[in-house]
Amino acid sequence: MSDRAKRRAPQHLIDERGIALLKRLLPENWVVREYRPDYGLDFAVEVFEDASDQYPQTLGEHFFIQLKSTESPKVGKLNLHRRGNVEKGREQLDDEPSMSIDVYSLSLEISELVTVERMGVGLPVLLVIADLSRDKCVFVCLNDYVDKILIPRFEDYRDANSRTIHLPASNDISTTVGQVALRWYAKRSKLFSAFQRFTYQYSELNWEKGGDWRSLAEHFAQKIVRYDFWDDVEMCPIIGHYRDGLRRFIETGQPGLLERSIPLVDVKTFEGELDDHLRQVDVFLLWQGLSVLPKNYEDVWREWFLPTDLGQAMSAPPEER
Repeated sequence: MSDRAKRRAPQHLIDERGIALLKRLLPENWVVREYRPDYGLDFAVEVFEDASDQYPQTLGEHFFIQLKSTESPKVGKLNLHRRGNVEKGREQLDDEPSMSIDVYSLSLEISELVTVERMGVGLPVLLVIADLSRDKCVFVCLNDYVDKILIPRFEDYRDANSRTIHLPASNDISTTVGQVALRWYAKRSKLFSAFQRFTYQYSELNWEKGGDWRSLAEHFAQKIVRYDFWDDVEMCPIIGHYRDGLRRFIETGQPGLLERSIPLVDVKTFEGELDDHLRQVDVFLLWQGLSVLPKNYEDVWREWFLPTDLGQAMSAPPEER
C-alpha cells in the first residue's frame, strides 16, 4: 500500500509566482478576476481611474489575459522587415531587415489561437509571459497577432499543431510605455463603438448637406461629446485634435479645422453665400476626420506593440527604434 499523498508539481508553484508577479506589476486599483474553468483565458482585467483618487471609479474598460509563467524564458533577436499593408494582401517582406529587436518566444497550441480568432478583435486578449528570472511581465495582443501576422504570413496558420509567438521585450507592463499600452487596449471596445457612430453620422450629414445640416450636426455633436475617452487618449494625439474641434463647434458653432489647415481662412468673419459654404466645409471636415479614425486604427494602430516593422516604428520606446 502506498503512503504517498498528493504532491504539488513544480509548474504549479511557478504559476502561482507568475500570478503574484502579474498582480504586483499591474496598477493596484485595477481589478484582476480569475477565469475558471480556463479555456484559454486566465484573467479578466477591469480598468479603474487613477489610484490618487481615494475612491477610483471604474472606466468600464476591460481586457483579457492569457498568462504563461516561466523561470527560463527564451529571449533572442528577431529581424524585422518592412512590408506592405497586410489588410490589402498577403505579407510581402523586403529582402533586407530594417531593424532587430529583442523578443521572448513562446509556442502556443493552434486551439488557443483559433479560440482567440473566434472572439474577433473587439475585446483584446493579451498573451503575457511572467519572466520570474527577470521579475518582469511582457505582453502582446493575440487578436492582433493572429490577424496582422499569422493570417497574412501563412497559407493557413491552422495547418500546424502550434505556432511560435514573439513578444517584444520592450512590451514591459511595469514601464510607462507598458501601462499606456494596456490602457489603450482596454479602450478598444469603447473606441470601436464610437467609430461606428462617427461613420454613421458623417454619412447622414452628407445626406442632409442641402438641408438643415447644422441642426443635425449640433444634435450629433451632443451625442458624441459625452464619450469619456476624449480626455484620456494622450497616446493618440489625433483623437485629441478632433476632440478640440468638437468642443469648439459646440461652444462657437465652428470647429475651426478649416482655418487651421488653411491659415489664411478665417471662418468667423465670413459673410455671404461663399462664406456660408466655407462654414459648412469647416463643420464637415470635423466629421470627415472622425470617420477616418477607424481606417487609421485598422491600418496602423492595431499594429502598435506588435513585433513588426510598422508596429515597432510607431510604438516602441525611442531607444528600441
